[in-house]
Parts: sequence; structure tokens; C-alpha cells
Amino acid sequence: MNAFESIRILDLTHGVAGPYSTMILGDLGCDVLKVERPGRGDASRYMNVSDRFLTDIPLVGGDYFMAINRNKRSVTIDFKDRRGIDVVRRLADNVDIVVQNFRPGVVDRLGIGPADLMARNPRLIYASLNAYGDEGPIASHPGMDVAVQARSGVMSITGHGGTEGPVKPGVSLADFSGGVHLSLAIIAALLQRQSTGKGEDVRVSLLDATMSMLINYSVAVTDGRADIAPMGSGHPQLAPFEAIATIDGHVVVAPGTNRLFADLCRLLGREDLLRDERFSSNPLRVRHRPALIAELEPIFKGRTTAEWLDALEKAGVPCAPVNTLKQAFADEQLLANGMIQSLEHPTLGTVTQLGSPYRMGGRQPELRRHPPRLGEHTDAVLSELLGLGPDELEQLHRDGVI
Repeated sequence: MNAFESIRILDLTHGVAGPYSTMILGDLGCDVLKVERPGRGDASRYMNVSDRFLTDIPLVGGDYFMAINRNKRSVTIDFKDRRGIDVVRRLADNVDIVVQNFRPGVVDRLGIGPADLMARNPRLIYASLNAYGDEGPIASHPGMDVAVQARSGVMSITGHGGTEGPVKPGVSLADFSGGVHLSLAIIAALLQRQSTGKGEDVRVSLLDATMSMLINYSVAVTDGRADIAPMGSGHPQLAPFEAIATIDGHVVVAPGTNRLFADLCRLLGREDLLRDERFSSNPLRVRHRPALIAELEPIFKGRTTAEWLDALEKAGVPCAPVNTLKQAFADEQLLANGMIQSLEHPTLGTVTQLGSPYRMGGRQPELRRHPPRLGEHTDAVLSELLGLGPDELEQLHRDGVI
């Protein structure tokens, strides 16, 4: 599955959101040229949870880097040297897409902004990702995932509320939603180019992408009827729709319709709940959620999680165990889906990777390239695309330009 195998990307991104976007496009077949700083590389090469990836940094990289930079070639170029900027410009003449996530104004000052590069290459799709947007009072401010989550309101609806303080979701929601939306926008621009023959200036902000994920609350909040409070694993618009304690853990129960709620009540032997006016519709169940959960909790405490999963699945009520990450990575369904894969790295050996969630004709995108070592492909790429010979490359290396 290499839908975009003829498309080449000059990837000037760093960190998480931008590299995640270009990884998605690399998975779909694009030839991604990841530009990094000589001797240092992408900041994500230094983001580690596992001790395994602490060796050879920055030549190899941290576990964060290893997770979101497969299917790319690494090229090192110094942007502080005008010769380095010239190399970037010449590379941009030979690609379909440039992706960057510097703060607004930085690439323009360097002479590698959309106006500069699209004038040289009118078919170029120039994609920019930043924290807050291109205009407005904080457009130029630096922004990280947690700051965007805070400003978007996501942290205000996460956790249990009360005195525990704000809680960040356990995933980099702003970074990954921004990366996905940037990929979609780039693909749309590619399709448009087929009709117009012209490139496009594509822009996405992490704040906008994160806010777009709050769309189910947008009407209720903006028309003044409601504010959304943190509810733990619960849902402000559905009930019951949450994790409930069992003898040995928790099970998520999600009867999202009146029919499914009736199926749940029959399974529990509590048909009387169907005759209780407080629980006769979903809006009423939401209003009286504490009373409803108080009725359900003692029942679920009577069996193990496995027993409840078996009973709920047989009754057709949506449910799931609350897995740890280790359990999730060993989940039989994820294994059947081909989501847990591996590839060989020349320094680290076998490295686990999450597969792509996309399927075309029953096939997943191929993991063609290991996450690159720093500068692993510099000479090959500059020779291939710019025709630089050994003497020119040696001089640029000696001067620290590449």
C-alpha cells in the first residue's frame, strides 16, 4: 500500500506533531526527507521513558523519536549557515511538499517561507503547523501540547474535578490531532493540485485541531445552556457510559441507546429500573446519573471483570476491560488487526512499532524504513537530488554545513 510513492516531502519539522504528520504520509508511500540539525538532531531524540534508547544519542534517538519517525530519510543541514539555507532551497525545488512547524515568521526570516519557495516551485505544497495560528494576540507565542490542551479547555473536562486540580489526558492530544489534521490538509492540497496544476499554502494550528475534537460540546456550551465539568470516565451526554468497579478491577459499560440500556437492565435482573421515571430516557439518566450508578455499582461488585465481560458481550451490550498499556499491546484483537509490528534497526536490532490504522484492499502500509540515525542519508540525498559530488559533500561536511 504505497498510494503516494511518487510524492516527495521535505520535512523541516521537529518535536512531535509535525513528525507524526510526516510519518503518516511516509506510511502511505511518500519519500520523506527529514532535515535535522548537524550533531544534535530532532528534540524527540532526547525524549525517553525506556532506558534502552539512552545509548548512542543523538545518532539513534529516544523512544519518542523511534515511535514517530519511521519511513523517513535523515539529512542534516545547518540553517544558521547561508549555504545550508541554499541547500534547503534547492531541495525544495525537487520535492512536492514542504512541511515545517517553526514559530510564525521564522521561515520567512530565513528565506525559506512559502512565498520564497513557491515562487521557485509553483507546484509546491507548503504546509505549516504551529501552536496557536498565524494571527491574533498569542500567535507568536511558543506552545507545547500541554499548553494547548490547557488553553483549549480539554484539561478542564478531564479528571474527577473537586480539589484534585487540572488533569492532562494521558496522550499528547494536541500534538497528535494536529498531526492528523495536517496530513488530511496536505492530501486535500495534493488532490487540488491534480486539477489546478498549482501548489498551495496549507496551515493548521494545534489549538484549532484540538478545539475541533470538542465539536460535540460546541453547541451546548456556546449557546449558554451548559458548561461541561470533569466526570472521570463518565460522559456528560450519555449515561451509563463509564468504568464501573468489579471484584478485581473495572469494566467499561456503554449502553448508548435506550434499547441497549434495556438489555443491560434485563441482564442485571433490574427491569424495575426501566419503570423508574428518572431513568426512562437518556437525558433523564444523565440528569440522575449519580442515582443510577449507585444502583449499578453493588451489582457489578459481585463478579470479576472477566465474568462481566462474558455476560455483557453475550447480551450485546458494548463493554471493555480497562487495560494497562502493557495489556493493550498484547491484546488479541490488536494483534489480529496487525497493529503490533516490528522492524529491524541497524543499531538497536528489533524495534516494536505500532502499525498504521489504514487498510486498502485489506493491506496495511508497509514499514519500509527504520527510524533513521542522525544524518544517515545526507550524502545519498544530496547526491541524488542536487547532483553534489564527493568533493563538494566533503567540503560541506568539513565546514559543518551538513
